[in-house]
Amino acid sequence: MGLEKLNGIIFKALPFSETSLILDIYSRQNGLHSYIVSGVRKKKSSVGQNLYKPINVLNFVAYTSDQEKLFRIKEAKYEHIYEQINRAVIPSTVAMFMIDLCRSTIKERESNPHLYDFIFHQLIALDRTKETLQFHHLRFAIDLTQFLGFYPRDNWSEENPIFNLESGVFSPNSTGSNFGITAEESKLLFDLMRGDSTIISDKQTRQKLLDGLMMYYQLHVEGFKPLASLEVCRTLFS
Repeated sequence: MGLEKLNGIIFKALPFSETSLILDIYSRQNGLHSYIVSGVRKKKSSVGQNLYKPINVLNFVAYTSDQEKLFRIKEAKYEHIYEQINRAVIPSTVAMFMIDLCRSTIKERESNPHLYDFIFHQLIALDRTKETLQFHHLRFAIDLTQFLGFYPRDNWSEENPIFNLESGVFSPNSTGSNFGITAEESKLLFDLMRGDSTIISDKQTRQKLLDGLMMYYQLHVEGFKPLASLEVCRTLFS
């Protein structure tokens, strides 16, 4: 067992014994692992539990080993202190949706710096943005699929206006599949894929696209479960 300096995003935190926490942390160096941190739930703890909340990004030192499934954190500090995410309802809800989606799809215990950097920079961008957030969760859900291996094919056209959730391809129609979305939702998906900053859409279309994207994940990620934050996110943008 040796000490490692790590950068990580907390996906999940659960109480353990009277004073400890068990954390699922996705680190840049090691991928997803579980960690125990002792003494932080004591009333007189100098660190406190705020540091170890889901969404937080840490610089930390941990005892790691190839033989252990549960690593132990020796010390930790914030890598980034959020402003909007900690204070405003909409950014915090979107951030929790992002973390829930990552937690439900990322299982690898190996390093993937590109995926880590993507999540990290998306959280920082969310925290710092002054723009409307009505599309942020949708863009994140779409862009994350690039790292998971089922990014939609970039082939929308007037001849291929319908996105097939099963095949991941824009098609002339949804005939032969029960997993299509409407032409309006498909066009919004394509515009978001292109990074269009001038999108205009109604709430109903955004909500239906969100539901369609969750079905897309369910079809392509084994064991994908409904997100705890989905209903809150749906209500917030309704």
